[in-house]
Parts: sequence; structure tokens; C-alpha cells
Amino acid sequence: MGIIANMTKPEAVGIAERIMAYLSGEGIEFVLEEELAKALDRPGGGVPLQFMRADLLVIVGGDGTILRACLDLPDDAPPIMAVNVGERGFLTTVEPSEVEEALRAFFEGRVEVEERMRLEARIGNTVLPKALNEVCLTSKVPAKLFKARVRKNGADMCWVEGDGLLVATPAGSTAYSLSCGGPVVDPGLRCLLLTPICPVRPSWPFVLPPDAQIEVEVVKAREPVAVVDGQAVFELEVGSVVSIRASERPLRFVGLRARFYEKLARRGSGPHA
Repeated sequence: MGIIANMTKPEAVGIAERIMAYLSGEGIEFVLEEELAKALDRPGGGVPLQFMRADLLVIVGGDGTILRACLDLPDDAPPIMAVNVGERGFLTTVEPSEVEEALRAFFEGRVEVEERMRLEARIGNTVLPKALNEVCLTSKVPAKLFKARVRKNGADMCWVEGDGLLVATPAGSTAYSLSCGGPVVDPGLRCLLLTPICPVRPSWPFVLPPDAQIEVEVVKAREPVAVVDGQAVFELEVGSVVSIRASERPLRFVGLRARFYEKLARRGSGPHA
């Protein structure tokens, strides 16, 4: 078992301690991410996330914590149980009150397993971290035009002129893409979303099949960048081509039950929002 927590939230650290107590009581071995180990005064007991080998990773925090952690995970990452200590928690799978029950269900093989597609992206020979939510192509300079040519499978598809372009996964459809007018996509689907950010002329989001090979060529921009999951920033230049496709290595999330539409209703699409 591997345990990761958002160190800026005392509640997250407290839940991590609850998890440790439960596992100790059950005689189950666990390892802590190195920053959590330092905070809990366990010198020598921490392991960097990218080197953590476990049957289950428990991430305690909000969506930002999950996205940051997932950037460092290898392709053969174990299942993830994400405990919600955030405001929205779209990526989380377990509520704080359910932690012990969810762990028990995992060990008894009674959890729901959901595969979440990721994106592979590269800039020339530079391979970017896999994206769980989206790759955002934009300008570091606010309110400056970002213009790009988009190709699908080598053929011209569209032009983008505005604040930028999002290439998102179904999991990312309820994040930045949704705020930009993109569609909500059921997380059980495999597809790519292309959502323009504040286009200067009428433009539509696209939903593409999972075998689509997308190339985005930067035509005009001031200090263009590619941002992976709002965390990792990579500088571009005019003429840069960013290639993006669906990864064949999804991440597996586990919880007591599927909650996608329940969370969507809380966000504002339901009658009681």
C-alpha cells in the first residue's frame, strides 16, 4: 500500500493517519510518499512517488493533488483510491467517511474499477508527461492571440484563433473543457475532445475517435506553451508542432461505487443545484 496526501491540508494528513492506523491494525504493510513521511516524523520511511511500488495507491486530497501525483506515475501504476478532501472532487472515488469501508472492500475484491484514459503528447522529440485531464495549448501572455492549425491523421482539420486550444480526455471533459463550452463525456468512453478557448470567431468543440492522431502547429502566439493537467508547463515557439493521441495505458481508479453523474448533478446540471 502506498499513501500520498496533500500536505497543505491538515484534514488530508489526518485522514492519512487514519489509513495508517487501519492498515497497521489489519497487519498490512504500507509505504508513505517522502513528504508525508517527513511531516509525520518518520525519517527514512518515505519513498518518492515515481519509485513507489504497491498493490494500491491511496491519494488523499482534491483533484489538483490527484493530477500532480498522476504526472509522476509509471505506466504500470497500481490501482488508485482517491479520497476527496477538495471542493469539487470530480476525480476522487471515496469520501472521507468511507475510507475504512473502502479499504476493506478493496481487500475483499468488492470495489468498482474504472479505467480512465490518458493522453500522450510530444513536441518534436520531447515526450510530455501523460495527461489525465487535458493538454492546454495557449500563450503565457494574457489576452494575446493564439493561432494554430490542427490536423487529424495528417489532414487539415481546422484553425484555432483565440486564447488557445484544449485537447481533453473524457475525465477532463468536466474540467477546463467544460468551462470553455465543451461537452460532458461519460468516463466509460474512449475519445479525444478538442475545445477552443475563447475563439474570436464561431468555432465548435470536436469529439474524435480514440485512434485519432492530432497535430497542432503554432502559427501565431506570444510566448506559447503546452500545459499538461494544469501542472507541467513546456515552452513552445511559432512553428512548433504538438502531437497528441490517446494513450494505451490508462489509470485504474477504485471506489465503492460509480459517482460520475452524482457529482455532475452537484456541480449544477441537476434539479437541486
